[in-house]
Amino acid sequence: MPFVQVSTSTGKTRFHYTISTPTCANAESITAGLPVLLFFHAMAFHAVFHSQFRDPLLRKFNLVTFHLRFHGDTTCDTVPEKYGAEDAAEDAVALIDALHLPPCHFVAMDIGSMIAMQIAVTKPEKVLSLFIMSHLCMEELPEVRRARTELYDLWFSDLPDAHMDVALGYSQYTFSSNISNLAQALTDYSAFVNLKNWDQDHKKEYRLATYNFFVQRGSYTREALSRIACPVKLVQGSNSLVYPESYTRNFVRNLKQAGVNVSWLRVPNAPHYLCVDYGPEVNWEIHDFVLHTMDKASIPTAPRNVSSPWDKILREWGWTPEKRNEFDDDDITISFPSPPGSPPGSPYTSSNYTSSIEDNGSVPSEPSEVDTEESMQ
Repeated sequence: MPFVQVSTSTGKTRFHYTISTPTCANAESITAGLPVLLFFHAMAFHAVFHSQFRDPLLRKFNLVTFHLRFHGDTTCDTVPEKYGAEDAAEDAVALIDALHLPPCHFVAMDIGSMIAMQIAVTKPEKVLSLFIMSHLCMEELPEVRRARTELYDLWFSDLPDAHMDVALGYSQYTFSSNISNLAQALTDYSAFVNLKNWDQDHKKEYRLATYNFFVQRGSYTREALSRIACPVKLVQGSNSLVYPESYTRNFVRNLKQAGVNVSWLRVPNAPHYLCVDYGPEVNWEIHDFVLHTMDKASIPTAPRNVSSPWDKILREWGWTPEKRNEFDDDDITISFPSPPGSPPGSPYTSSNYTSSIEDNGSVPSEPSEVDTEESMQ
C-alpha cells in the first residue's frame, strides 16, 4: 500500500493513496503527459469510486484518490478539536504537492465535495475542472442536521443493536435503501474498516469525521465563489432521500451569480451515492466534461482489460460482477459482517438486519437515461 506523509497546521498525516494509469491499477506514479483526475471520496466509503476506476473510458487518464483523514488506512498523529473543510483542503493540497501532481481535474462526492470546493476557492490554480456529485457545499438543512444528530447519539449508545440501526439509517442516506450487490459489498467492506477507526476508543475522531464536519459547515459568500477559475458541473440523483433538487438548484444559482461557469444535471432514479450503481452514466458525464477542457487530440484511446484497484477485496466481501441484475434480491441484508474467512464470534460479527425492498430493475448501461442538462436562468 502506498503512503505519503505530509505536515500541515493541524499536524502530520500519513495518507494512503491510489494511482491507476491506463496500464496499471496500482501504479507507483502517474503517467507523464496524461491528464490527472483527482477523486475525493464520500463519507465512510473510501472505495466508493470502484465503478470509475474500473471503467476503460476513464482509465485513459491518470486516476488518483486518497483516504481522507479519519477514513480508511490514513492515520494522523494529532486530532484537532476543530477540523473542517478548510483544514481538510490544506491536507489535500499538501498531498497534491507531495505526490508532485500537476493541476488536476477534481471529481468529488458528498463530504469530498466540501474539500474539493474549498481548494477551488482558495487554491484555484490547482483545479482545471470541478465535477461534483451530491454536493454539500451549502449550510446543512435543518432536517438533515437532526437526523445526523440522532445517528451520532445512537452510535455510542448502549442500546441493543445500535450499530445496526445506524447502518440502516445510513443505507437510506447513501443508497435510498436500494442496496445492490455491489453497494452491499462496498458497505460491508467499509463498515469493517470504519468500526476499527471509530470504535469506543475513538469517539472524538468519529465526532470530527462524521458529525461536526457536516453540521458546522456554512455557505460560501459570493465573493468566495467568484475566485473559482474553472468550469463546474453539479450532478444529483433524483432518488436521493436526503437532499431535494432545490438544494442543488440554489447552489447553481449562487455560483452563477458569482460569475462561475456552471452546469448541472439530474440522474433519474439514482441515490445520493450515485456513482456506485450508476457508474456508466456518471462516467460518461465525467469523461465528456473533462474532454471539453482539453486538447482532445492529446488523449489516447481507451485501454482494454482494465481492473479496479479494489476488485479483489470487493469480491472477497461478496461482490459478484457476473450477476446480470444488480437489484435481483428481494431481501437485502444490511450488516456489520466479519471479515472474509474470519471465525464465528469475531469482534465485528453481528446479527443481520434484513429489509425487504421493491425490485428496482437492471442498472442502465447507456448514458441515454441521464436527463439533459438544466441551467438556472
